[in-house]
Amino acid sequence: MRRRFFLIANPAAGVAGAPLVEDVVRALERQGASLTRTIAADIVAVRRAARMAADSGTYDAVIAAGGDGTIRHVAAALIGTETPLGIIPVGTGNVLAHEIGLAATAGAVAPMLLDGAIATVACALANAEPFLLMVGAGFDARVLGALDQRLKSRVGKMAYAGPLLGALIRPVDTLSVTVDGHRHAASWVVVANARHYGGRFVLAPRAGIQQRGLEAILFKARTRAVLAGQLMSLASGRLRPHATQGGGVEMLPCSHVSIAAHEPVPTQIDGDVFGTTPLEVDAGTAEVRLIVPGAATGSGNPGR
Repeated sequence: MRRRFFLIANPAAGVAGAPLVEDVVRALERQGASLTRTIAADIVAVRRAARMAADSGTYDAVIAAGGDGTIRHVAAALIGTETPLGIIPVGTGNVLAHEIGLAATAGAVAPMLLDGAIATVACALANAEPFLLMVGAGFDARVLGALDQRLKSRVGKMAYAGPLLGALIRPVDTLSVTVDGHRHAASWVVVANARHYGGRFVLAPRAGIQQRGLEAILFKARTRAVLAGQLMSLASGRLRPHATQGGGVEMLPCSHVSIAAHEPVPTQIDGDVFGTTPLEVDAGTAEVRLIVPGAATGSGNPGR
C-alpha cells in the first residue's frame, strides 16, 4: 500500500480546493497516508515541483489534481523516473479518467491511489512536447481557443456551446496531412494516443495508452453541414470511417503525422491550446508509470 504522496494542484485550473480533492485527501489520511501539498503558480512550477518530488525519493507517488492538461504536465515531468503518477480528475472532460475506467468519486480515487495497480503507459510527442491523449488541428482547437475559462469553471461543459457554434459557422479549414509518408487532405485532424475523446466518447477504438502507436482521424468535410453531421455521429457513438460526396472520415493507425496549412491553423494538445500549425506528431518512446484502478498484481502492466 502506498502511504506517502506529493499532491500538486494547478490554481489556474480552479481546483486547488475542489470538493473531490478535499474528499480524497481526507480518505487517504483516514487510511494513515501522509500528503505534502503544493499549489504551483504556473505550468513551469508544476513541472518543477513534480520532478523535484520524484527525484527526492521521498514519495510513493506524485498526484496531479486537475484536468487533463494539468495531468499532462505532471506526467511529462515524471518521464524517466520510477515514481508513479496518480490522478484526481477534477477537470471538465476527464478523458484520462474515462480511459482507465476511473469514476470521479473519492470512493473510487482514494483506494486506487493507495492500492491500485501500476500501468506503463505510452507518451507520444507533438512538436517534441509529450502528451498522453490526443492532439488536434482545426475545429477542436478553434473551440478551445474561444473558450472562456472563467465561465467553464462556473458552468462546466455548457461553456462550450458558444465556441462550438462559432467554430461551426466559420469556413472549414484546409489541412495538408502526411500519415506515415502518405499525403492526405483534411479539414480537421485528431491524432489519438488514447481511445477516448472529449470525455466518454470513443474516437479511436484501436488506440490505447497502454500500447505504443497512434491513430490519425481525418475529418474531410468540405462544408459546415457535413462537419456538423460528423460531430453528431461522434457524440452519438456512431462515427466510423466512411466516404461521402461532401467529405468523409478516415481513420489510420500510424506512428508519425505531419500537419501543415497555407495559413496558420490552431492546434490543441490534451485539451489545451497549443499554438498553430505546422504540427509534427510522433508515437515516441517515452513512458510514464500510471496508477490505475484494480488491485496490484505485481506485473506492473495490468490488462485493459
